[in-house]
Amino acid sequence: MSTEKPVLGYWKMRGLAHPIRMLLHYKEADFVNKMYEQGDAPEYNKDSCTVKSKIRNDMIYSLTVFDLYRFFDVTYSDQFETLKTPFLESLESRVEKYSKYLAQDEFFGDSELVYADFCAYSLLDVFNQFKPGCVDSFSNLKAYMSRMSSLPTLKSFLNSEEGMKYGPFNSKYATYGGKSLQ
Repeated sequence: MSTEKPVLGYWKMRGLAHPIRMLLHYKEADFVNKMYEQGDAPEYNKDSCTVKSKIRNDMIYSLTVFDLYRFFDVTYSDQFETLKTPFLESLESRVEKYSKYLAQDEFFGDSELVYADFCAYSLLDVFNQFKPGCVDSFSNLKAYMSRMSSLPTLKSFLNSEEGMKYGPFNSKYATYGGKSLQ
């Protein structure tokens, strides 16, 4: 086992790390409290970002987080077998929401690729592995998944060992999905 101290790295402010620091000090844990100066972010060209694109990005991102946590509720539960059936029964309506939001657009940011696209792709891929074919009944999502996975720089990553095409998509503590699906 490593004898190195764990490092808590966060900006030089209270933020999200403060309760963690408090707990570590309360437990008298031997750790390194690494604090970073927050510099100025670089300026990016935002001319192509529309208000609609920003709103949809936020909505789809929030929806993916919500749906991912519902998936975790099931797959980390010791009641997995009991919870699995209702989740699978609700999966089509969950996936259908993404189909409706995407409509005929290329990406969730209209014709622009946004962060939520990566979240949605990842989640829909997990759903499709959990219930094979659940995305296929929505032609726009099937095309979207193909379009995303065919982006040249993303394609090489997704097909690499680092891309973990077949999981695991949960930790070893999960009742389901903590091991490779191959």
